[in-house]
Amino acid sequence: MNKLSLSIILFTLLFTLLFTLNANAKSSFRLENGKLLSVGNSKSEIISLVGVPVYQDVEKVAIDNGQEGNPVKREVLMYKLKGSIGGIYLVVITIENSKVVSIASKQEDRI
Repeated sequence: MNKLSLSIILFTLLFTLLFTLNANAKSSFRLENGKLLSVGNSKSEIISLVGVPVYQDVEKVAIDNGQEGNPVKREVLMYKLKGSIGGIYLVVITIENSKVVSIASKQEDRI
């Protein structure tokens, strides 16, 4: 499988997860080793706990509210991680301005 095909598959999977996991979004995810990923963590804390993501996307989001404002840097990181209750999970972490704002997960066998 070439890199382009893999990127397309991961990209499609990411957006499918974002839409299907919206109702399952939580503020934390417990790893197999007991460590906790949670909203409010910094990007560097997440990377030090779980390493480099399988997929990463970066965008700048600006909202025109009639006042001058700085755009928000939004990053989406996708991981395949072992959860504390067993099984492999696809975990999508959304980061805005270097802080985790959302964590969504779905057990891989249940996708």
